[in-house]
Amino acid sequence: MDHLLAYDRLVFAISAFVFLAGFAIALGALVTKRKYPRVFVWTAIVLGFGLLSLGLNLRGIKLQACPLGNPFEVAQFIAWSLVLLFLIVGPAFRLKMLGFFTTGLAAMLTGVPFLFDGWDQAHAGAIFGGNPWIELHAALATFSYGIFALLALISGMFLTQQHGLKYKKIGGIYSILPSIRQLDVMGKRMLWTGLGFLSAALLVGVLFWLAEPELVPVTKLLATSLVWIGYLGVAYLGLRHKLVNRRQALACIALFIIAIIALWPVETARSKAPAPTGDVPMETAHF
Repeated sequence: MDHLLAYDRLVFAISAFVFLAGFAIALGALVTKRKYPRVFVWTAIVLGFGLLSLGLNLRGIKLQACPLGNPFEVAQFIAWSLVLLFLIVGPAFRLKMLGFFTTGLAAMLTGVPFLFDGWDQAHAGAIFGGNPWIELHAALATFSYGIFALLALISGMFLTQQHGLKYKKIGGIYSILPSIRQLDVMGKRMLWTGLGFLSAALLVGVLFWLAEPELVPVTKLLATSLVWIGYLGVAYLGLRHKLVNRRQALACIALFIIAIIALWPVETARSKAPAPTGDVPMETAHF
C-alpha cells in the first residue's frame, strides 16, 4: 500500500486529463452541431470524480490528515466538491449542459495547479494541529467554494440562455440549455446553500481566532469575511429584488473569481503564521 501513496499526483493528473477530454469532445460536438455526447460526458465526470476521490484519499493517508495544506490540495478539493455537487444536482434537475461546463471548470481546477510547482509544497502532515474542529472548518469552507463554483456555472448558463432569447437564437447550445426560470431557481438554491456552509465554517474560524488569535492572521480572517459579506449581499439584494437576473448572475461569477483570487493572500498568511508550541507542528486553517 505504501508504494501507492507516491502516485497521488499522477492520479490527480489523470483526473485532469479525463475532465479535459470530456470537455473537449463535448465542445467539438457543439461547434460542429453534432449530437451532444451526454453519455461520454457523464462517463468522464464519474471517472474523473473517482480518480479525484482516490487521489485525495492517497494524499490524506500519506499526510495522516485532511489534504488541505497547500493551494494544490485546496484546488483539488474544490474540484472534488464541484463534481460531487453536480452528481447530486444534475440528475435531480436534468441540467444537461451543466455537465459540459462542469468538466471544463473541473479540468481547470485540477490541471492548472500542475503549472505552478510552488503550489504543492511539502507541509506538516498534522495540519491544524490535529484539531478536529479546525479540520471541519477547513473542509466546510473549501466545500462551500465548490458550491460557489457550481453557482458560477449555473450563472454562466443563465447568461448564455438569456443572450439566446434576447437575439432569438434557438439552435446549437441554446436548444439544450435549461429554461431561464429553472436556472434562476437553481442559482438561488446554490447561493443560499453555499452561504450556509461558508457561514458555519466562518463561525468555527472566528471562535478559534478568539481562543488563539496568534494562530489565525487577520489577513486570512478578513479575506474570508469579505467573501462571505459579498455573497450575503448578493443574497440579500436578491430577496429585495434589487439585484436579479443578469446582474445577479454577473455578480455570482465575479464573486467566485474574487473568492479564488482571495486564496492567494490566505495561503501567504498561512505560510507566515507562527507555529504553536508543542510536539506537533500546526498549520492554520484555510478559509
